[in-house]
Amino acid sequence: MATAAVTLPKTRRRPRNVPAAGRANFPEFYFVKHIDNSRLVREVDVERRRECFSLLGMGVLVFLFMLLFAWQHFQCVRYGYQIEQIKAECATLEDQNHQLRLEQAALADPERIDTLARTRLGMVSPRPQQVIQVGEPEPATAASESSELAGNLSVGSGDTPHEP
Repeated sequence: MATAAVTLPKTRRRPRNVPAAGRANFPEFYFVKHIDNSRLVREVDVERRRECFSLLGMGVLVFLFMLLFAWQHFQCVRYGYQIEQIKAECATLEDQNHQLRLEQAALADPERIDTLARTRLGMVSPRPQQVIQVGEPEPATAASESSELAGNLSVGSGDTPHEP
């Protein structure tokens, strides 16, 4: 099978500066007007100025309110972190205190002290002949005779006891 190459006719485009058929080509002229507005002064609109200032004031108030709200929020978050840090520190200190109390109780054990005194220091228990009692204990009857009951004091009369 044989194929034949056929060329298609090119479409002609009209150049942009050439007018379309049946239309005339007119030259374009531009005129420059020199206007001097330097002596003109615009009137101030009082209502519009008041409206602009009130809008600006409202914007400033809203901005300050949002700034205050954000500042309070960030302070609250910061204080929350500080509270948690202090709680953790308190828990650590309580644990250390508990450990130290256990260590103190272990060191103050009388059996441990007795064992150390006997082994390291070479101490022995005293014999009954070596024990000396200081002072005589009072008999039970003498203590009951010297007992004194408390009396009520009246407020207005000074130090004199008020008897029932």
